Amino acid sequence: MWFKNARLFQLNEGFGLNAEQFSDALKGDALKACAPMEAISKGWVSPFGSGSELFVLKSGDALLFTLGVEEKVLPAAVVNHQLSQQLNTMRDDSGQKPGRKQQTDMKQQLMLEMLPQAFIKPKSISAYIDLKLDLLVVDCASQNAAEDLVSQLRQTLGSFKASAFGPASSMAQVLTQWVLQAKGDAGFLLDNEIVLETLDDTNGVVRGRNIAHLDDQMKLHIDNGYLVTQLGLAYNDRIELVLGHDMGIKKIKFTDMVLDQLDDESIESEWQLLDSRFTLFSLELRALFKSLFEVFGNH
Repeated sequence: MWFKNARLFQLNEGFGLNAEQFSDALKGDALKACAPMEAISKGWVSPFGSGSELFVLKSGDALLFTLGVEEKVLPAAVVNHQLSQQLNTMRDDSGQKPGRKQQTDMKQQLMLEMLPQAFIKPKSISAYIDLKLDLLVVDCASQNAAEDLVSQLRQTLGSFKASAFGPASSMAQVLTQWVLQAKGDAGFLLDNEIVLETLDDTNGVVRGRNIAHLDDQMKLHIDNGYLVTQLGLAYNDRIELVLGHDMGIKKIKFTDMVLDQLDDESIESEWQLLDSRFTLFSLELRALFKSLFEVFGNH
């Protein structure tokens, strides 16, 4: 297991639980099977897999844990087909087509009736708390999904004070300057991916590849007020990533320089493999985050 994304939240007052206390709290709010009339169920699962009583893996100053989700899947085409049949029957019987509000009510009732037979789509979201940096790191590309995990933590713990890193024009300006000068700072090199936006009501977006050879058209967009909001980067030859101007990180890839440190031959169990990988990538990401904060601050 390697994190592919990193949505960051600053812990405003640190984290007051040790690994055992945290694990017990998560175990007390473990994922329950989705009930027949429930559309979704959320709760904590063990990062070690089903059957384990441990809900937290501690490695150094980092605590790994996992949110489990069971969500009912009702395909829109199936619901709409059933609704269409009901509407046709009503029209044949009464000669009238139900109004918009009645159709909406009928659709909601249909979905309720179909819930018990709906397929369940399971998923999990991994996260960890870096106690040294007072950071929550969530492995998902979507900010909304990361916020859902934080909300579940607040529900479980009673209180969990964490602030998301929002979009910052100052960060976009630094990324834009890196592109114009064709180099980054603090160990960052430019990679291939780039997204430019206007950050105003015009909502202009330009996507590009191979920024090593920035063409005149791309420079013209920057001259016209576009700023770099996502940029592919390589960090110290150890991590490849795409960085957003909201400090969101996606497409994380650890290079062979990192992966070669993992001694697979000495690993005898899945538990040891998870522990070794988590130890390795949490330390690598800590160095990355420190460099990001050095350049951009905790905006």
